[in-house]
Amino acid sequence: MRRIGLLAMLCLAATALAAQPKFVNEEYDLQKVADGVYSFIAPESDSGVVQSNCTVIIGEDAALVADTGQFPSLAERMVADIKKLTTKPVRYIVNTHWHFDHVWGNGVFRSAYPGAAIISTEFTRELVEDQGPRVLSTQPAENKRQTAEYRRFVADGKYPSGHAVSDESKRSLTRLADTLEHVEAEFPLTVHTPPTVGFEKELTVNLGKREVKVMWLGRANTGGDAILWVLDAKLLVAGDTVVYPSPFATGSYMSEWPVVLQKMMDMNAITIIPGHGPVMHDASYLKTLVELFQALTSQVKKAVSQGLSLEDTRKNVTLPEFKDRFSSFARTELWRNEGFGTFLQAAVDRAYQEATGKLKPESEE
Repeated sequence: MRRIGLLAMLCLAATALAAQPKFVNEEYDLQKVADGVYSFIAPESDSGVVQSNCTVIIGEDAALVADTGQFPSLAERMVADIKKLTTKPVRYIVNTHWHFDHVWGNGVFRSAYPGAAIISTEFTRELVEDQGPRVLSTQPAENKRQTAEYRRFVADGKYPSGHAVSDESKRSLTRLADTLEHVEAEFPLTVHTPPTVGFEKELTVNLGKREVKVMWLGRANTGGDAILWVLDAKLLVAGDTVVYPSPFATGSYMSEWPVVLQKMMDMNAITIIPGHGPVMHDASYLKTLVELFQALTSQVKKAVSQGLSLEDTRKNVTLPEFKDRFSSFARTELWRNEGFGTFLQAAVDRAYQEATGKLKPESEE
């Protein structure tokens, strides 16, 4: 009976362990998206800390990796998976933009493939080179500060404003604090490794009977977004010009972004790999983004023409019809409740800067 009881307890413990949600630096879904093209699709974040999608494109002579994520431990796993998929060397790494959830795995890939060229727009190269050491030196302490703050809110049951912390918010804050603590071990493993090759408009990489065009189509999510076009597969790697289930907009270019998206739609891709979110097989989501950005820009311009302050503009530009649409896309509670609101605050601020002619540098946002 003791043995049976012990076995039952072990089974229950194993079930409980298996039921624990994984952290953002512990998982991805490796998907074959076309012949010789595989993507490491990050799950929708349940904490607010994100990992980018990453993609390997394989030719007859060499392979190219688009984005490397922000966690060295995951980059190590990706390298191991790539070596199972192909014996071809990774000779090229492309960073689609400078945000560090897309570039902090560079050091791992460069170590595994020492001769690899790291490619980006010149804009991205300069920002990674300039901002990387600063962020790496300050982010660990900032994460600790935020973790302590979030745990204090949960313990006190109220925010500094005096407003109560709901049970739902307590769960979200606890998950975020747990995640920030969990990923702390990644910082000592992160080696500042900026791009080595910058380009302005377009660059073609020949992988051996397969060409990949790396292009800058204009300012969108950042001033230096690169997209990758694999003609033989009609496949587009979009970086964060496309993010699902809600876009990011910190430091973005709200009136120019739709122009870039339209150029992408004109390419008639049959496969689109966003910077975050699932692989797409039509442009319907891109059209929704265009509608969203155009509506937001128009309403913010109107508010500015009426002399409204930024605070009043935020109150007036709420886009409830889009909020419902984007919230319905989300799978996790966090993104349903907060994803669109987080986008909207940053997007209104940025559109207001643009409409008033006071656009800040991205690194200051």
